Amino acid sequence: MAHIVVMGGGLVGLTAGILLARDGHQVTVLERDAAGPRGNAADLWQRWDRRGVNQFRQLHYMLPCWRAVMEREMPEVIAGLEALGGVRTSMLGALPDEMTDGKRDGDERFETVTGRRPVVEAAVAAVAKRTDGLTVCRGVAVTGLVTAAESIAGVPHVVGVTIGGATELHADLVVDATGRRSPVAGMLAAVGARRPDEEKEDCGFVYYARHFRSADGACPEASERILQHFEGVSILTLPCDNGTWGVAFVASARDKDLRALREVPAPPVRRRRPAGRDRAGSRRRRLRPHRPLARPGHLHRGAARLRPA
Repeated sequence: MAHIVVMGGGLVGLTAGILLARDGHQVTVLERDAAGPRGNAADLWQRWDRRGVNQFRQLHYMLPCWRAVMEREMPEVIAGLEALGGVRTSMLGALPDEMTDGKRDGDERFETVTGRRPVVEAAVAAVAKRTDGLTVCRGVAVTGLVTAAESIAGVPHVVGVTIGGATELHADLVVDATGRRSPVAGMLAAVGARRPDEEKEDCGFVYYARHFRSADGACPEASERILQHFEGVSILTLPCDNGTWGVAFVASARDKDLRALREVPAPPVRRRRPAGRDRAGSRRRRLRPHRPLARPGHLHRGAARLRPA
């Protein structure tokens, strides 16, 4: 059994922690945001503050492959999401037959369960909380890496992380699940490791999103594809949970006129959240295979004890 530290308690970090714990390892997930999920879907949407995830209330869509893997590996997540109001749907099946040439055997593989990001993450967090061997610590920020004597000359030997600027938490393996703005490259450099080769590309698009709920709780029927392209702008419409849906306008980051429209308020009867904005980009990290950046260490006794959330 290994002791594993996972940095980041979002969807990826929690999922990794659950799977590793079920493989028999002792896993600690460290999440810098202090607040955890509480209440029903409405409470999660309105009150859960996740400042570390700037796209927390932007549109999310869990792909059918995610649903299939979850049903195979962690069916409790799907059951929990549906209990919170997540909707089982198929983007293919929702379209009129004249657009898809009708239903066919095997179309069920395109099904997924939809939900707003706070609701989906709460379903995963609930399973993590019940998983033996997994401890989720919220309000704990990783500030650096802990190293020991080198086993390969010139390559730092990572044996854990530093939290709160001083406390050391030792582990056999440290997993980075802090997302596209991960601080780990700087942490590696601070302990003398080579920074990972990084290629960063800004796609040049921004999107503005808003969620809605109709007076009777019914979602609009699909009459077109979820993503529609027009001259200079694309419109994305996604079903969510509990009779809500989201609409996003995707445009060039250089379109100043369209960017100014986000200041126009929505009709008050349907307003769910203020319009959000995020720059759509992609960051790719490529590691040189012939020389490791750092090596994982062995478990050191006397690791710091943290209070679980």
